Amino acid sequence: MPHNCDFSTLHDIKEISINPKGWIENIVIEYGIKDQIGPTYFWRVKGTKHTFVIPISRLNFISSGDYSKHFSTVLENFREEDYLQWKATGFEAGWMQEYKSNYQKFIL
Repeated sequence: MPHNCDFSTLHDIKEISINPKGWIENIVIEYGIKDQIGPTYFWRVKGTKHTFVIPISRLNFISSGDYSKHFSTVLENFREEDYLQWKATGFEAGWMQEYKSNYQKFIL
């Protein structure tokens, strides 16, 4: 189910442009910090509501500081492992429709 976050509650909001495979060019990711049992990044594709969440220490460890690579990998996996399967079944569940409305203009 989609997780949404009010970005006005975040601190130090930044943007980065990425080009994940299977997505339109120059996807803009916006991400900011919220302290949730330690500093945590909340991030999303700009223009969508669905928010991904990852502790900053975890992101730094798995990405070695290359956030754009992490964001691209997550979005590529989301497209392949979730979105395209939901599309093939017609976005049957109501919550799948929410993902469709969020991402259909970004995913090829």
